[in-house]
Formats: sequence, structure tokens, C-alpha cells
Amino acid sequence: MKQIHKTVPMPNDTYIQHYFKNSDIFLDIETTGFSPKYAFVYLIGIAVQKDGFIHIYQFLASNRKEEAEILTAFHRYLTPGCTLITFNGMGFDIPFLKARENLYSIPGNWESFYFTDLYKLTSKLSYLLQLPDKKQKSAEHFLGIHRDDTFSGGELIEVYYNYEKQQDTSSETLLLLHNYEDVLGMTKLLPLLSYRDLSEQPLQILQAKIKLLSDSAQDNREQNTKKELTLTLKAPVPFPMPCFCQKPPYSLTCKEQSARLTISVLTGELKYYYDNYKDYYYLPEEDMAIHKSVAAYVDPAHRKRAAASNCYSKRNGDFLPQKETWFTPCFYSGKKTKDSYFEFTEEFKSDKIALQKYAASILQEFF
Repeated sequence: MKQIHKTVPMPNDTYIQHYFKNSDIFLDIETTGFSPKYAFVYLIGIAVQKDGFIHIYQFLASNRKEEAEILTAFHRYLTPGCTLITFNGMGFDIPFLKARENLYSIPGNWESFYFTDLYKLTSKLSYLLQLPDKKQKSAEHFLGIHRDDTFSGGELIEVYYNYEKQQDTSSETLLLLHNYEDVLGMTKLLPLLSYRDLSEQPLQILQAKIKLLSDSAQDNREQNTKKELTLTLKAPVPFPMPCFCQKPPYSLTCKEQSARLTISVLTGELKYYYDNYKDYYYLPEEDMAIHKSVAAYVDPAHRKRAAASNCYSKRNGDFLPQKETWFTPCFYSGKKTKDSYFEFTEEFKSDKIALQKYAASILQEFF
């Protein structure tokens, strides 16, 4: 077994200082396949921080017989209560290690650790950041991170088999470089947590502003006026890269230390549906439903029993869209659907708690 130790000065940036804790251990493994039943671990890499440096330790099996040795050496660096940070570790690395340790009766004590999977983070952010896929290299590319290693883990399997036979320096260098950059690369993904915190930390709304948008009508004689509500949010941590994403009727812009949510305001007449249509009559001439207690005074020729599809009243005003029933009463532009609107009033605009709830609900649409 070979143990390699390298150090990198801790970058002096906000994200390392904010997110890289003393109890964090970044972990990545290299294997000869996907199935722990037929493949084995040949390289384990970890990164920890200490005394102003990132320390990277790598445990390399010179041959498959040294697998148990590198597994045991790896666990010597773990302490109960530490947080293991991986990229798809919960789906691959951790189950693979557990299976191989069981084969050698090595006590892993996995229940004593905490886990953070950065793959789940990139999956959550892939729509917002417009990532082509959820791979680590795609997230690195978004952040402008450069790699010297050009190989994939799968491509290195044959390299390892050759190294196992030849013990050549060139193969060893390729194997160690790929694992080194995977481990160190995870520390460089910490800035992505700033986007996550926007959706998970308590929101602070800096400004709520209404903007009027006027477009010429087709006959050039009228003006169709639309409104937008813009909510400016303070980001818990500055964003490393600006991003813009649309999910109509919402859009989200993240830049520097603020995020801007823009919501289309619907101005016009919407429908409010009553729950128990059997208690109502529908008035075709007025296109509305009224309760039976009131309908008793209407000429029977001008009323008919209401159905679920026409048991509504109408209201004019400004309305905000919602994907779920975040606020009531709910209004609809047509048939009753999952998507609805609620009335946008001055009281709502000045209600900080309601605005925070609305903003938090919309953010979940982007994550």
C-alpha cells in the first residue's frame, strides 16, 4: 500500500471560510467497476483542513490484495461525529465501501458519521443553473474550475490493471491525479451552497416593487397594461456566478449578494369556485352562481341547478399566481386547476411575513 500526503494552502475566500468546517472530510474512491460483488477499491482519497492548509491523503493499493489495508488506513483518519462530504457518495461510494468492508470484517462504524452528498446539491440546482447534466465536471465548469486530469473513472480501470502488473510511474501518476482532482474539486464546489442557502435559510426581503409594462395593442389605439411584482432578496452568502432562470410566470436572477424574483401580475376578472355546488343555482344571464337561499327570489326561468363547472362568482382586481394553495381564497381564469391565483392587495404588499412565505414558495419551484 502507498500513502500519499499533499497540502494546498487554504484559499482566502468567503466560501471556504463559511462552509469548510474542521469536522468535514471530503471523500472519493476509485474502483474497478460498479458492483462491489465483482469489483474492488484500489484508491481512496480524502481532504481535511488543518493549520491553514487543505491536507489531501490518498491510499493506493499496489494490487488487489492490499484492498483491506487501504480500507483500514482510511478509517484511521475518521473520527466519530465528522461529516463525510462526497459526490454521489450516498448512491455509490458509501455502499461500495460498506460492502467491501463486510467482506473483510472491517468495522466501519458508519453510524457515527454525518453525510453530505454534493451530487444531490447539483441535482437540486441543475435547473436553476442550467447545467447540461449533474456530473461533478459540469458543476466545476459552471464555476470556472479548470482540471489537468482529462480521464473518467471508467477509463482509468484499464490503467489500474496495467499499473497492478507493471507498477509503472506513469500509470500511478494518472490514477493519483484523477482522484486528487476529484477530492480537491469537491472543496471548490462549496460556492454552490450559496444557491442552496437562498432556498433553505430564512429570507430577508429588501424590496417589494410593482412595475408597469405597457405594450401597444394590435390596432395601435389602445394600451394593454401589465404589471410585475419584483421581490429583491438578500442572499445569505454572495453568489459566485450570476444566473438567470425562467419558470413562467416566475423568473429568478441571482447576482452578487441579492436575488430578484419577478412575478407576473394578472389584472382582470377571475372566477372563485364554491365548494358545494349542490347548494347553488347558476344564473346564465349573469354567468354566476348564487346560494339557494338567495336564488329563491330569482325567477325559475332565469336560473338552473349549478354544476361543479359553473358554480362560481367573479371578481375584478390584481392577482398573483401560485402553483399550490399557498394563499386563499383561490381564483381561476378558467376551469378549476392545480394552478390558481390569489388577490394582490396593498395589505399583502405591506405584509412582510406573507411576502416571505410567497417568495419561499416560489423559490422551491426553481430548486
